[in-house]
Amino acid sequence: MPVISVLMPVYNAELYLRQAIDSILSQNFGDFEFLIFNDGSTDRSKEIIQSFTDPRIHFIDFEYNQGYVALLNIGLQKARGKYIARMDADDIAHPDRFQKQYEFLEQNEEYILCGTNFRVVDGTQVVKLPADDEDIKLKLLYINAFCHPSVMFRASIVRAKKISYSHEHMPFEDYELWVRICEFGRLKNLQEVLLYYRIHDNNISLKQRSEAQQELKQQTQLDYIRKFFRNMDFKCSEELILHKLFFKNSGFTPEELKSVGQLIRSVMDKNVTYAVPTKAVHSLLVNMYFYRCTTSTYIGLQAFFLANQFTLKGVSVFQNLKLFIKAILKYKPAIE
Repeated sequence: MPVISVLMPVYNAELYLRQAIDSILSQNFGDFEFLIFNDGSTDRSKEIIQSFTDPRIHFIDFEYNQGYVALLNIGLQKARGKYIARMDADDIAHPDRFQKQYEFLEQNEEYILCGTNFRVVDGTQVVKLPADDEDIKLKLLYINAFCHPSVMFRASIVRAKKISYSHEHMPFEDYELWVRICEFGRLKNLQEVLLYYRIHDNNISLKQRSEAQQELKQQTQLDYIRKFFRNMDFKCSEELILHKLFFKNSGFTPEELKSVGQLIRSVMDKNVTYAVPTKAVHSLLVNMYFYRCTTSTYIGLQAFFLANQFTLKGVSVFQNLKLFIKAILKYKPAIE
């Protein structure tokens, strides 16, 4: 039985596919099976896959497009390895990727999932993701803390918990999966660049989402807020206030800032436990609130006064002075 099962869906990826496959077959850790799914490609993808003769490749061909989430779920069912690794057909894996992820998971049985930092292909940008379990679980409150094609996870968790990807949550099915599995064990991102990630117009995650998908994404975010703050026994209205704090894309009104600030104070006044240290939770809430005040300076000095009313600790004098000046300069009086 292979130690690792690699899952890679392919759809019209002829430009980058050969390089992606080569990067897996050239791994320094070679005990794996490579499940490649052709998702009804209309370009030369099938021909390129079939040109490889490595016996570790298991080619599964679909005449019609199934959608990559459906293929990933088939892959989860077919995988025979102790670990399951993801790979995309347009990315490049570092030769040491599997070796380092395998060694980490073997040596740390309490960890169920291990991702890595990555570099954007054809650029100098290195994306550093949160490293340790506590930081990852904290940052999942407002970002996707993993690069999906970089992850490796324990197949035993998938089988024991009957885990699969949710097709209806595409293209944020990975975040929804992390939200569900994070309570089953510890999470890790190796702080090395072990994947080269390609950004282009065909990235599914970059495509515009429908209104229904946006609603599902918000519900997933609320599910994690509810799970993380479960001991606070929040009302639905309070969960929505926290969601605004973490995810709102525009500035806040004075009323919104006041309601968020009051809720943060209530959270900090209660002696409850979280999946991470309480001090880290309070620090995140204070810093996030102060940031929201700095991006809402069009309301004038109210942003400054509210920031000082609800963030009494953790903000430097320089930051406060900067907010004061910005609130004066950026103020936009309401038009009657």
